Amino acid sequence: MTTVQTSELAINGGQPVSKEPILIHKPSINEADIQAVAEAMRSTFVSGDGPACREFEKRLAEYLGVKYALFLNSCTTALDLAFMIKDFPAGSEVIVPNFTYTSTALGPILNNLKIVLADVRPDNGNLDVEKLESYITPKTVAILPVDYAGNPAEMDEINAIARKYGLYIVQDSAQSIGSKYKGFYTGNQAHVSTFSFHGTKNMTTGEGGAIVTNDDHLADLIKVMREKGTDKYSFLTDNVTRGYYEYVNKGNSYVQSNLNGALGVTQIARLEEMNAVRREIAAFYLKALSGLPGLDFLQITEGAEHNWHLFGLLVPADKKYWIMDALRAEGVMANVHYTPLHRNKYYKDLGTDADFPGSMEFFNRLLRIPIYPTLTVEEREKVAEGVIKVFSNL
Repeated sequence: MTTVQTSELAINGGQPVSKEPILIHKPSINEADIQAVAEAMRSTFVSGDGPACREFEKRLAEYLGVKYALFLNSCTTALDLAFMIKDFPAGSEVIVPNFTYTSTALGPILNNLKIVLADVRPDNGNLDVEKLESYITPKTVAILPVDYAGNPAEMDEINAIARKYGLYIVQDSAQSIGSKYKGFYTGNQAHVSTFSFHGTKNMTTGEGGAIVTNDDHLADLIKVMREKGTDKYSFLTDNVTRGYYEYVNKGNSYVQSNLNGALGVTQIARLEEMNAVRREIAAFYLKALSGLPGLDFLQITEGAEHNWHLFGLLVPADKKYWIMDALRAEGVMANVHYTPLHRNKYYKDLGTDADFPGSMEFFNRLLRIPIYPTLTVEEREKVAEGVIKVFSNL
């Protein structure tokens, strides 16, 4: 760990930029959100797939411009469903970026599929399309690109490769709600896409996720499999049976509470407003921090409009952890985020550092700084001041 001897830095006993810690994330919850949840609770319909859930699904589909948006209890279960509905032969291979959260890989794994870890770009953490074909074998059935930090993957190139080999695409858009790729919101570029509404995301339902598609057949399967393999969805919609529904397929319990659906309705109503604030903060950081020696920004995908779910800095690798500790001492709660999957106990047999040079370069340089709609002007200025102060003393 690098040591910098200067009394000016808080890590060495100086005065911090902010006496109160500036958190890395806060959800944006207002009175309308609270009132909506309270009204849903008073309605006594608190279980899954209720009226508020259906309303949220309708608004989400309209917002994204997709035919079907199905509300679930997490993005992890959405990824599970994305492969459950295909019923690929056990042992078939799915290409997964090495730099992602474990949920991306768990979707295939939970359906008895083999994941093949793929390297990512060292400048933004997204799937490296230049290397993608090298991972394809006769057993490959799917590609699972991730929109890291809310920055869309290079979907034109990925789709072209998928068409060439006849592969299924599941886009992990957990972080990219409100981002656009080539003029269309993420959710429109793959066979199915998955979103997260966890409390750390750009909009939240507390816990929750969604799976979206334009495919009628896949949507029908999702409706059944997310509700324990029953035809309850059509029963609640049409009620043409004599008071019961049937068990028609395999599945699991992945529907979301009506309380969470109510929160989704109010959150999506101001998603564009919240994302606009994120873009404003990002623009401020990009201007204020530009030109600092040793600091680079993540490369935005060509043709993309970023929702700025995260704001990442690429810092000198040999000083990363000292920079993180120094920023935290200044009151700026910077953090590392993910480690490459192959460096985790469960995935340790799937490759070495040498197999993933892009992942390792990205991981070794990446730090996150605070960005969220309720970050005040004073706080964002202090974040920039803290970064400049630390980099001035490298």
